[in-house]
Amino acid sequence: MLKYSKYNINGKIIVKIDQIAYPPTVYLDTWAFFDFIENSDFADEFIRILNSVNGTLMLSIMSIIENMNIENQGQIQNLYKFIDLIGADRIAFLDFNFTRVIKKEKIYKKISPAIDCGLLDSFIEIHNPKNSLKVSEIFLNYRQDLENGRVLNEKWEEGLFPVIIRARNDVNAFSNAKKRFRKRKEIANTYKFPCTKFLMENCIDYITINKDMKMPDKEWRDICHTIVPAAYCDFVLIDKKWLNFIKSTGLEYPQIAKVYKKRDLSEFLKDLENWKNPR
Repeated sequence: MLKYSKYNINGKIIVKIDQIAYPPTVYLDTWAFFDFIENSDFADEFIRILNSVNGTLMLSIMSIIENMNIENQGQIQNLYKFIDLIGADRIAFLDFNFTRVIKKEKIYKKISPAIDCGLLDSFIEIHNPKNSLKVSEIFLNYRQDLENGRVLNEKWEEGLFPVIIRARNDVNAFSNAKKRFRKRKEIANTYKFPCTKFLMENCIDYITINKDMKMPDKEWRDICHTIVPAAYCDFVLIDKKWLNFIKSTGLEYPQIAKVYKKRDLSEFLKDLENWKNPR
């Protein structure tokens, strides 16, 4: 939940926003948001269940930006409505940057390394304290940034895929990637939460050894929807390609999240409603 408070200091209103991510925590890839907003029965059921289990929808800056990178105004308005119906008391922010989270895991002791403090700070800057807090505010702000060309300028395919290609074309590097991937899977049951570094290293080797995998910028963004959410959340809805990667690691819930692909919404909702905390 987003904990919102206001203080009047010498006539100036100061806003503070903190968060607590109560389990079960849920992360939705972009397609899942639009499956929900296009089916009001599923959307209503998700909100009802999330409230009944006192769960939290985790949002990342990546999910916010991708959701705003559409042109259909009707869909955008329905998305704002969906987010605000869930409400700030059922939402928290997740850091999608797995390398940053891995670094934080070494130093953070009292707060979760997966919290996105930068996004919380941005929300404070965006919010008008004269109004009630609505999470759709931050979606609207990044929509404006997209229209002004200030976000989504990353060139991951251009910068990262050549590294993968070199490893695929190097006999020793390719062989070592296969060995590492196999070895990690053999000992996967020994790993404890959080498994962020395990997932990151396995993901790079997985892409390397699957030579037919193309990696345009969209797929690199999907990795951001996969690694930290799978490492920290209880339920994650992702593309089938990356669900297959997660299944290939040998890790299982509660080491990592339960993962679902498109067409699994009914199964996901059933599992969410029946959730019991195993951690």
